[in-house]
Amino acid sequence: MAKQLDLSNAKMSEAMVGQSRPKDEAALPWRNRLPPALRLYVLLSLVLDLAVIVSIAYYHARYHDAQREEIWSTRPDMFGDFWHYRVLFLSSFHTSAFFSAADRFAYPAPCAVMLNLLYKAGNHAHQLYALIFVAVLLASAFFFYRILKGFGWRQADAVLLPAFLAISSYPWIKLFDRSNLELFVYIFLALGVWAFATGRENLAAVLWGFAASLKIYPLLICAVFFRRKSLRPLAICLLTFAGVLLLSFWFVGPTIHMAALGSFSGVSSFIDKYGSDTGFRHSTIDHSILGSIKEICLLDGSGFNVARKFQNTGYQIAVVILGPILYFLRIRKLPAWNQLSLFLIGMVILPPVSFDYTLIHVYLAFGIVSVAYLASLQMGQSLPMANWFFAMFALVTSSQGWIQIGIFHLNGLIKTLALLTLCGLLLAVPLTLEPKRDSVGEGFRV
Repeated sequence: MAKQLDLSNAKMSEAMVGQSRPKDEAALPWRNRLPPALRLYVLLSLVLDLAVIVSIAYYHARYHDAQREEIWSTRPDMFGDFWHYRVLFLSSFHTSAFFSAADRFAYPAPCAVMLNLLYKAGNHAHQLYALIFVAVLLASAFFFYRILKGFGWRQADAVLLPAFLAISSYPWIKLFDRSNLELFVYIFLALGVWAFATGRENLAAVLWGFAASLKIYPLLICAVFFRRKSLRPLAICLLTFAGVLLLSFWFVGPTIHMAALGSFSGVSSFIDKYGSDTGFRHSTIDHSILGSIKEICLLDGSGFNVARKFQNTGYQIAVVILGPILYFLRIRKLPAWNQLSLFLIGMVILPPVSFDYTLIHVYLAFGIVSVAYLASLQMGQSLPMANWFFAMFALVTSSQGWIQIGIFHLNGLIKTLALLTLCGLLLAVPLTLEPKRDSVGEGFRV
């Protein structure tokens, strides 16, 4: 087994707020340049981004902009997720038709509350979303900058790497293109990771409960609390999740019962529609395991049209059965940061459909692995398989829509394989950030 790397809880907290300083700067040969694995990430990302630019220019010269439209939509589809329900809100909000119309609301009720607040800005609604988007992206970059400075990085390098991550990020570009409410899921998740890293488990539980109420699948991250002696944070997370849902049902109306039934029905119809979809229009930006299975079926000509709904349902049943088995056999024995990173990746790969803008959450796992990697270098060690970690992160955060076999773009399939590889690495390489063992003997307490 790979050698475990220890970093005290105090050291982790210092790194998160940018206060850690190396005791012996001479012992850090990477201080005046990017560490090897992060340098590999930057170089590979640059190559992949250059391939996208060349591909877009080539197809544009041939009067075909399909490559560009995979990354950036054209009107009237631009910001499509944001404006999709505008007419429905104007005509049917707070009525039974909101969940029963032909184009009914297909997200959990808290998303309706969030969209309603944004739509209150009228014609400036998207400008408000854009301001929040930019603020969150800049705050994330600044937070990572503080972490790098905490490890003694030079000012220029500590600024340039977060700036590169923000500017070159395909998932963030795709998120703004669709202007999906995934942004608010990220806000709650990121704040929760910060709270968890600084020992505020109850606060993390509340924040993750809010995130789960918006899109359901972040509820998976609450499993990190199973490893604790006290299940209080888990109970807080579940109660927050249920409480936000209940208040949202009451607000959306017209009654709590009708809103609850309508919300569950809308989400179910969304999953059935896209989980059973066999067209390659969505499969090119779908990095879920099920999406890649469908892509492979399309590639080899076997198709996916026979009993499509059964295939979708069967996949969900398999996840529900195999997931807990893997958790109790292996995941629960891992350090907390491995578990958290695995759950963050699991959120974007296990749902029946998961479009590329959800990959913004993988940056949180990127940050955790980066802290473990830099801490190992600071202690004169090296994180095992570090190059593999950051090579896979580069594939996940860049577009591979330019890679084609006939009419099929392999972007989604490549990302699925990269995410599964990251899961394998996290199962094999402990990110032991705290030295105090709990009663289980394998995990570590915060």
